[in-house]
Parts: sequence; structure tokens; C-alpha cells
Amino acid sequence: MTSYRIRALKPVLGGFFLFYLSGVKQRRNILSGLLLVFLLSSCSNQTDDVEQATTMPKRYPLNEQYGAKITYSDSARSMLEIEAGVVKDFGNMDPPYIYFGGGLKVYFFNGGERASTVLLADTARQLEKEELWAIGGNVVVTNGKGERMTTELLYWNQKEERLYSESLVQIRSEGQLITGKGFEADQEFNTYRIFNVQGEITIDENE
Repeated sequence: MTSYRIRALKPVLGGFFLFYLSGVKQRRNILSGLLLVFLLSSCSNQTDDVEQATTMPKRYPLNEQYGAKITYSDSARSMLEIEAGVVKDFGNMDPPYIYFGGGLKVYFFNGGERASTVLLADTARQLEKEELWAIGGNVVVTNGKGERMTTELLYWNQKEERLYSESLVQIRSEGQLITGKGFEADQEFNTYRIFNVQGEITIDENE
């Protein structure tokens, strides 16, 4: 243990004696050099700290809207209306997307003043370029005929005006409750089909 400490101290002590034995001018030069290195290092660290404090991390949205309402119209007629508790634009992510939270409502208008189809869900993410939505959490779609579809995950291709899912779905229609895995429909849920039907029961319409 003792020999280890001596070996470790030798370079330090040697440097100290060389510094002490050198002339006054040389000592000043050495001190000036050490001070310059310290200042440069300090400035570099300060610059890094400033950059970290002023640069917005990519995980934060570019902007946020609360109580948002978005209307798509054609020839001054409402075609689509979207309401959400909060909308966050993550256009700085790869791929860029828009997050809808705090409850989502989508109203599909079919030429009338009242919405023919209503979609409700907890949250959604929209890939803007692809016009593709992933809608999740207590998804309920009801059409003008009173038919209702429920699932936990639904995809909406806005460009193709199509709804589809690979998850478990239930459709209540004309006194029947049909359960299956996999589903597709037009975006107004007027025509649809269920894949892998797992059950079909008769229900009381007064429930």
C-alpha cells in the first residue's frame, strides 16, 4: 500500500519542484497558460449550458390548442367537424403527427345540417401527409340508422374515406349484437362488414 502511494505522488511532486525551481518569468507564463485553459473551458461549458436551456427538445409540441374545433367544408357546407379537448402539433417529430386528447368527437355530415354519423373516442393521432388516423380508447361510431359499433382501436383513412380495425369489434343493429375481430366500412358507417364473427345474439331494443 505504501509503495503505491509513493508512485502515485512522484509525478505530482516532480511537477511541483520543476515549477518552484523555474524562474519568476517562467512561472508567470505557466500560470497564464493554466488560467487561459481554465477560462476557455469555462466559456465552452457556458455555451453548452445556454444551448441546452434555449433549444426546445423535439418531444415538445410546436403548438397546442385547448377546446379545439375544426371544420372541413365544401361550397360553404359543412362536411366534417372535429372537436377535441386538446390538440398538439408534433410537426417536429419523425414522422410528424397531430395528437388529439381530452375526448374526441367527429361529426360526418351527409349534405344535411345535422350530422349523419358521429364518432367518439378518448384520443387519436393523425399522420397529416398520409391523412391516416389511429383512434383509440372507448371508440364508438353511430350512424344515422342508429347502428352502433364499439372497439378499442380504429383506423380512419381520411383520403380513402374508409374506417377499419383489426381489433375486437361489436356492432349493435336491428335487435342484434354481433361480435367479431376485424372490421371495415365507409367513413359514414353506412355500409360495413365484420371479419371473423365470433358471436351473434338477439337483444331487447328497449335496453
